Amino acid sequence: LSLVLLPGPDQLWPVRRSSDRLALQLPCGNMTFMVGELPETGQLLASSLMSPLDPHLGAEEGRSLVSSTLKMLHSLPLQQGAVGVDLGRRRLFGARRGQPA
Repeated sequence: LSLVLLPGPDQLWPVRRSSDRLALQLPCGNMTFMVGELPETGQLLASSLMSPLDPHLGAEEGRSLVSSTLKMLHSLPLQQGAVGVDLGRRRLFGARRGQPA
């Protein structure tokens, strides 16, 4: 189970190297994301939430997992990460492509 963040409409993220890691502080705690890229969407951030998934995960447990994940996702905006990377919302989502981060 992975979390993938993509730029929203009209958002340009600073260009980073694929496989760079970023720390984002969320209300649920610090999470580390890896920079990736897809030809159709450009750069993205990905973080593994749970691996591997329990093959015996029941329907109720699955719904609870999805509910908890959605609560975490709706907890944005982002704040400064623990590793000193400037990940303020404006800095992360507002920088123009090609400008230094």
